[in-house]
Amino acid sequence: MRLPPLKPDSDQMLHLDALRIVGAVMIVVFHFNRFINLDGHWQWADDTIKTFSLIVDLFFLISGYVMAAIYTGRLTTVAKYLDFLQKRVARLGPLHWATMLVFIAVAAAGAAGWVQDSDPRRYDVACIVPNILFVHAWGVCHSQTWNFVSWAISAEMGMYLILPLLFLLTARGPWVTLGAALLSIVVLLQTPHGDRPFHQWTWDYGVLRAVPGFLIGMAAFQLRDRLARIPRPNLLMWLLLGAYLVASWAGTPRTALLFVVYAIGLLGVAADAKGVQGGVSQRLAPWAQLSFSLYLLHPIALKMGLAWVGLGMWNLNGDLMRLWVLFWVVALFPIAYLSLVLFERPARDWMAGLGKKQA
Repeated sequence: MRLPPLKPDSDQMLHLDALRIVGAVMIVVFHFNRFINLDGHWQWADDTIKTFSLIVDLFFLISGYVMAAIYTGRLTTVAKYLDFLQKRVARLGPLHWATMLVFIAVAAAGAAGWVQDSDPRRYDVACIVPNILFVHAWGVCHSQTWNFVSWAISAEMGMYLILPLLFLLTARGPWVTLGAALLSIVVLLQTPHGDRPFHQWTWDYGVLRAVPGFLIGMAAFQLRDRLARIPRPNLLMWLLLGAYLVASWAGTPRTALLFVVYAIGLLGVAADAKGVQGGVSQRLAPWAQLSFSLYLLHPIALKMGLAWVGLGMWNLNGDLMRLWVLFWVVALFPIAYLSLVLFERPARDWMAGLGKKQA
């Protein structure tokens, strides 16, 4: 079997691609964090990693930019819009549904007593259909269900559904788009919903959380020539990411960190618009092909590799558990690659071609 090398989809977004793969690893580490500080000796790491969940908002920004870059002026008919949605479902659906089936099997094994795993809120049968239809982050479920990270996929799908309406907004100019993004932040910050700000929403209206970042990404596409005037944006992007880590460790409020995350994304846009290539970003960019796979697959490693084996069977703690966590962070890369090449791409191509006449 010949396994193809990883290549960026385009050489026009290398810095955003670099941010995608770095962000995916940060999200993996965020969810693995519960096993990193079991002995209480790595509290500094625990305090820093807790803010990594905000990187999802960076993904929303990048997605808004990419959708604007590819589809501005193209969704001009109902047929083109439906074709766009079919391609989006073909890209997001197969792995989302497959990983959900894994957790359905886990729940069934727990119900049968084969494994010690019972969580009625996580394994909510009433939320199977909303998960299948990508609407489980629209306030219709009561917790994160099945493959719990897939709430972000649901939020993305919400943005894709209203993309023609968003293009009507962007047609009024970049400052209107940016103004709408800032207004949405203000409104969401003032919206009472439990005791959590909007940038911590997931199953509970995570689709609304995606709006500001997505709009900022669309505005960034419109303002890319202005952003390209920023001096050394590639260096500033990495420096600001480092500053984000330091600020997280220092206990900076999450809302302030959210704006740092948005600024990192805008500097990535600036670096790509400037045409700055080479260096770290160019080397990291091909790995962005694995970011989606890493995102959806790591909860399975969390459940089976860390919780069942590392903690349940082997009773690991301290440095041994941290080494086991590191092993799974590394092991996820070849697993994600095989998933992409052997399953996701063939399934995507098949679903994208359904109902189309063959040439």
